[in-house]
Amino acid sequence: MNRTNKPQIKDLKTNQISDAEAATLVKNRMRELGFEYQLNGRTLEIKLLHNRKLVVHLPDNPAAVERMLFRLPQYAEAVNSVPSEYRITSRTRTTDDVQALDNQIAKPTTTEIPFEMTIEEIIVRLSKNRELSRQTEGLTMAEVAQLCDEMPAYIDAIDSVPSNFRIRKSLPCDKWVRES
Repeated sequence: MNRTNKPQIKDLKTNQISDAEAATLVKNRMRELGFEYQLNGRTLEIKLLHNRKLVVHLPDNPAAVERMLFRLPQYAEAVNSVPSEYRITSRTRTTDDVQALDNQIAKPTTTEIPFEMTIEEIIVRLSKNRELSRQTEGLTMAEVAQLCDEMPAYIDAIDSVPSNFRIRKSLPCDKWVRES
């Protein structure tokens, strides 16, 4: 190894964060926020309302971890603002979806939001490989119309959460911790 590589390696190691350091940063931030969470290696899961959780893989850079942890409350609030009757899921993109995204220059307006409506469910395809759906079975047409009026706010809330944050359903086997 020549001398020119030594400073680069040292800088690289300085900019990396160990799992123990990441765990300390998470623990301190969760204590401040009062969130229930679980940390498995570098994967952080935050317990949300409505039987949901926010899952993110922590980066190596300590500054990036701190920025991510700083923004957690706004992402949690955005997801928590969507009522429990709505299901937020990931979807598998088809070739048509990818081509449509490539051809799309700007964010679609409310009237251009891609959706499907069946007798039983409204499914809205969101950006960042997500879907928002709501059962409509047993609802009146007026109630369905109201759902359609409310959905843009929920769509914006979910779209405000970066794609590296996954929104999942909480599982019975999740072991949540609350710092005190």
